This record gives sequence, C-alpha cells and structure tokens, in this order.
Amino acid sequence: MKDVETLREAWDGPEPPSPAAQAAARAALMARAAGRRPKRRWAMRALAVAASAVVIATGATLVQSVGGGEPTLPAANAQVVLTRIAAAVQKKDFVPPRDDQWIYTEDHMQARGKGFKRGTRFTPQTPLKNTVEEFWTRADGKRVGYMVNGKLMTTNPGARTPENTYALVAALPTDPDKLLDRFRKINAVKDKDPDGWVFQRFEVTLGQNIVPPAQEAAIFQAMAKLPGVKVDESAVDVEGRPALSVSRVLDGWRKFEILLDPATYAYRGRRETAIADHEERYPQPGFKQYTVKNGKLVPESPHVEWSIEKGVVWMMTTRTAVGVVDKAGQKL
Repeated sequence: MKDVETLREAWDGPEPPSPAAQAAARAALMARAAGRRPKRRWAMRALAVAASAVVIATGATLVQSVGGGEPTLPAANAQVVLTRIAAAVQKKDFVPPRDDQWIYTEDHMQARGKGFKRGTRFTPQTPLKNTVEEFWTRADGKRVGYMVNGKLMTTNPGARTPENTYALVAALPTDPDKLLDRFRKINAVKDKDPDGWVFQRFEVTLGQNIVPPAQEAAIFQAMAKLPGVKVDESAVDVEGRPALSVSRVLDGWRKFEILLDPATYAYRGRRETAIADHEERYPQPGFKQYTVKNGKLVPESPHVEWSIEKGVVWMMTTRTAVGVVDKAGQKL
C-alpha cells in the first residue's frame, strides 16, 4: 500500500479542459437544450433558468467568434448575455449626485462625415477628423455647459429628451417594458425603423450621462427585447482593447455598436461601420426639396449627396472621462 500511495502522490493530476473545450461543451449543451421539446411549460422554464444560472455563476462567454467570423451561437443568445449584464450593473456601487452638482463627460470623436463636399465618396483612405467634446449637465437638469472656442458657455437646456439630464434619467421606468414604451412614445420623427431609433437613444443615454443602477439594468433588459440586437464578446474597441459589443444594423447599411468594458460593462463608446455600399441621395425619394433661384422657389434636382464603401468606419467615439463635479468647467 505504501508503494501505491507513493505512486499516487507522484502522479500528476489531469489538466482542466481548455477554454475552447469548455466553450464547445457549453454550445453543445445549449444546442441540445434548444432541440428538446418538453411537454410541460415548467420544464422549458427550468432549462432557461438553469442555463442563465450557469452563465452568471461561471462568467461563460456564450457568443464566441471562430476565425474572426460571425458569432457561433444564434443571436437569440444576446438576450442571455444582456440579462447577465443587467444583473451585474444593478449591483454596482453608486452615489447619486446632488441637485447642484454637475455631470461631466469628455469624449474623443473620430468621424468622416464633417465638412465634406457634395458627391464625396468615403473610402478607407478618407481621413478621420478628430474632435474632443466636453459637456457639463447640472444634475437637476436646469443648466448645461459646453466649450465654444475654448470658452465655457452655459445655457438653459429647455425641453430635453430623457437621456439628456440626470434628473430625467433617474426618473425613467425600471421595468424594461415600460422603458421601451417610454422611448417609443418620444420618437417624434416617426423613424421608419422605430426600434433602431430606440437602440440609438439607449446609446445616447449611456453615453451622455451617469445612469442609476436600476435604470441602467432596465436599459440592457430592454435592449434584449429589441429585434436584431447582437452581442460580440470577442470585439475590440476604438483603442484596440478587448471589448464587449452590443450592435444592431440600422437603415440596412450601417452597423451601430455600443462598446462596453468586458469586465465591468461600463460604457466605453460607439462605432458605426458600413456593412454595404451606400449612397445618400438628396432629396430623399418621395420628398421634394426647393431652392431659391432669381427670387423664385424651384425644385432641387435629385443628386447623390455622398456615398460610402462597404467596410468603412463612419464614426468612432471613445469616452475618456465621466464623473460628478461641483461646478461647470471643472474637470476630473
């Protein structure tokens, strides 16, 4: 027995499965679960709860890319990841600002769509224009501040949409269905893709302010209910760092991404990329635009205002600072 014990102690234990093997096993488990058709509704709910529990407990990555391609699991699993994010952000530490304090944000923006001439075609060689945008919003929503030629300007914001002031963000519903209804009702432009419009407003809400945990969780839960939303946990952000991308295709030609920190899920920025060749025509089909010539209104002739090649990044934004300060003009 002593020889056996000596042999056992000297023998190396088996290595744990590789991350790739674990991912394959999880995928097989989810695929098998999806293929079953339990006769009782409680059984299907049990499968869903069990899958969610595994994801939350292990931090498993459900959306994985192989060889740089599309996520290997179906887009529906974005709902699982977004639910996981919502559960995490709801538990974060948070100290609300006082009404007389200000929320400061600083963003580095790179865009190709500023100051171009009619007929411009955007290609990978078209230079990006860089700007730094600083913005102050008083927590009670009564004043906003911004820089003009290096000088601080403050104004009364007037009527604002919910994402623009902390007071309004903090008053948003914490129920995801009610939150969706709230944003859909303020879509005054009646966009032809109303859910795409809502997705963009969620990005603005996360990017322009600080959001209380309950409302932030509701935003991610609401995103999970929007059709066409995808998640890529193997993305990189504008700075080349690992990132979690939540995206949706808008207008049929551009991929709109919300970029998050993969560990804390903090907002990092956004990116818009052309996924197809696109021409922006003016006036838009079905509309008439007029111009003044010799004192008379004459119809504007249709033309291509600008075009963009597939694969070109249209705009990128990186958040460089966000926090609470005591006065407009103060930085972190």
